[in-house]
Amino acid sequence: MSNILKCDLYRFRSAKLFYGLAVFAAIVAFALTMAISQNIRVGISVFGELTAFRGIDDIVRVGLRFDKGLGVIIAILLSVFIGQEYQWKTWQHKWITNKSRAGIYISKVVFSCVGSALVFLVYQMTVLLCGGQIQTMLTGEYVALMISGVFIYAALGTVICMFSMLIRSGAASVIVCLCYVLFIETIISVTSGVGNVSAVAGRFVGFAVRHSVFGMSTIVSDVNFVPEYALTIALNSLAIIIVTTSLGLAVFRRYEL
Repeated sequence: MSNILKCDLYRFRSAKLFYGLAVFAAIVAFALTMAISQNIRVGISVFGELTAFRGIDDIVRVGLRFDKGLGVIIAILLSVFIGQEYQWKTWQHKWITNKSRAGIYISKVVFSCVGSALVFLVYQMTVLLCGGQIQTMLTGEYVALMISGVFIYAALGTVICMFSMLIRSGAASVIVCLCYVLFIETIISVTSGVGNVSAVAGRFVGFAVRHSVFGMSTIVSDVNFVPEYALTIALNSLAIIIVTTSLGLAVFRRYEL
């Protein structure tokens, strides 16, 4: 598996798309930070939902909500990168060379986790360095937020990876991944209505939502977040990574490459 991973990480590290999207995330963070520094109040509307930025803290917390923008960048980055394997038909070569479906899939999971977390960190480090409030921002709560965010985005990477690996069409995988990121809140709102039909089902759905990637990002981005949540978020994210990877690998093993 090490050879596959080295090949994927080298290709990922050399990809212009990664650097282009990472720079775009940094530009967005820089523009928002500069606007706030100049006392310019900014509001961004996504599908009719207005997100207002009144201070640096708002910029930091919106970065923790993947459905507010960063998730779109990550969905495009990972789905395009993985979709190229189907487009270029390179699966067969890797299979003949290494004879390991698990190695192929886990390699994609690793770079998806790393790539997703890196985009998040690029955004947050830009805010930290350009906000002019490094001394006041570097608190225990901020560190806990960043640690939680890294784990959440790593978990998001595995979910995007699973969709991209299991959908053989590159264009279709991009669309599905974007729909997941953009409409996950709507989907969860609709699903939560099950509680009106069955109390047991409602409790199950509620538990699933709270422990989902979206649920964790909502908790972490809330102003009531406390550092003690970080360990729970990290463990929850690891559980999602393991379950999602196991499910995706089980299906991928049955594919004809």
